[in-house]
Amino acid sequence: MGPMTQQAFAPFGARGIPARGTAESDTYDLAFVGAGASTAYVLISLLTSLADTPPAAPLRIGVVERAPDAFSGIAYGGRAARTALLITPLRDFLPPGELRLFTDWLAENKRWAFGEFLAAEGPVSARWWVRHRAAVESNAFDDLFLPRYIFGDYLVRRTRRAIAAAADAGLATTEVIQDDVRSIEGGRPDYLLRCRDRVLRAGRVVLATGSSPVRPRLPAGEVEGGAVLLDSPFEGMDAALDRIERLVTRRAAGQEPPHILLIGGNASTMDMLYQVADIPVVAARRARFTVLSPRGELPELMDRPRPGSAFRAELLQALADQESVRAAAVYEAAVGDLARGRDAGYSVADTLKPISDGVVAVLPRLSSEEALEFAGHWGVELGRHQRRAGWEYCEVVDELVAQGRLTAVAGSFVGLGDADGRGVRVRFDRDGVAHELDRPADVVINCGGPAPTLQDTAPSLVADLISSGVCRATPYGGGIAVDASLSAAPGFFVMGPLLAGNVINGSPVWHMEHCGRISAFGSSLGPRLARSLATEPLPAG
Repeated sequence: MGPMTQQAFAPFGARGIPARGTAESDTYDLAFVGAGASTAYVLISLLTSLADTPPAAPLRIGVVERAPDAFSGIAYGGRAARTALLITPLRDFLPPGELRLFTDWLAENKRWAFGEFLAAEGPVSARWWVRHRAAVESNAFDDLFLPRYIFGDYLVRRTRRAIAAAADAGLATTEVIQDDVRSIEGGRPDYLLRCRDRVLRAGRVVLATGSSPVRPRLPAGEVEGGAVLLDSPFEGMDAALDRIERLVTRRAAGQEPPHILLIGGNASTMDMLYQVADIPVVAARRARFTVLSPRGELPELMDRPRPGSAFRAELLQALADQESVRAAAVYEAAVGDLARGRDAGYSVADTLKPISDGVVAVLPRLSSEEALEFAGHWGVELGRHQRRAGWEYCEVVDELVAQGRLTAVAGSFVGLGDADGRGVRVRFDRDGVAHELDRPADVVINCGGPAPTLQDTAPSLVADLISSGVCRATPYGGGIAVDASLSAAPGFFVMGPLLAGNVINGSPVWHMEHCGRISAFGSSLGPRLARSLATEPLPAG
């Protein structure tokens, strides 16, 4: 089977007739809102489980996704650059069972799977292939930071095979609808999904809209002075890179090098630096980069721990001997152990597992209130201290620094100002003092994180669901509150990053942007949904 074309990513079964009310054809037993990796894993496990608990009549399942790349999402689908890499080696990306399924598939399909990556022909991506071609040819994938779209292609194909098999067996029909859900009402007895072009009715809903929206920071488009402003670059990375390439190309070779500012110091920043550095004209014009982030730091290199590393998370181990522990104390001990490791010359690769294991060992000592506090606040804060990236991404950063083309600045972005037709002035704050970058920016890219709480994303579907009372936020506001079955309300389930801030089956959940966790939670929710749909009476349509 060859590479997927744009046609293969298009929604099947989509209808384009606006609906004012609902008809029988708009009524579903189950509706998914959003169709990234979270929905893919739930749907695969649900449809597979129906063979064990078949419903009395075929189920009708609707999947509503506003983008054309259903079942892959922003990170792994058509909106990601073809040269974007996994942020971790493949061995750490998926749990063992899922990893084996993927690598078996890749071994069979590698002859065409890398085609789009090779077609990019950028200097950085070409170097990746030279280095790793032998590993690919020998199926030694586990240590590679693979192009992300390859996993997305696999997940789309696997999901569609599950859909086709369930339909052939008379268990369920699944319709993918390209539309944008604007609001969800009800649960008395059904839920009404009011979309841009239609209204749908569903007995049950799974909300899986991905990460909380990134906080808007920039005006749309270009500003006077010709600067390119990219507020949502990951909604369409190829288009964003095209705009950067056009601007840099317009700059005459003898002019001052273009200045590219990236807001934020996280994995997304590393991703964008890698992509921009892979544009040949960017290197030819010697473009300069500035990264503006609160601590003026970028993620650390994540490699294998050194053999025989003797690092011990002593501060966390001391907490594990106490009968009760405060959430803040877990954070303080973890950060203290990180500092100890750094001072002793250990890398993040050496300290990550001992500290993570130490945190997990202490968490059962927390009261229910303290566990929620850790899930909603301290776990998130700890994650800011453990940011890491693959060596190919870090290599690009090191090269730019060595060439004098990359500077990291500590501060929080405040706004832009006119630079007399030479790009934009960039204002930022550091410790309450106003500052400005020493030169205007020609390109500004928002790689910053999401809004602190879901209510801060208003106007958005998730903020509306909370304000209308369909569901409620977690105590610290970063996710949607659910019970042990991932239910936020009767018949209303949540999957993916919106689970952050909960304590589920006794375990605080604070970071769900990890495909291993998504596959584990999704593979657990799917069978439960299958059993309930097959055995419990559904609300009248």
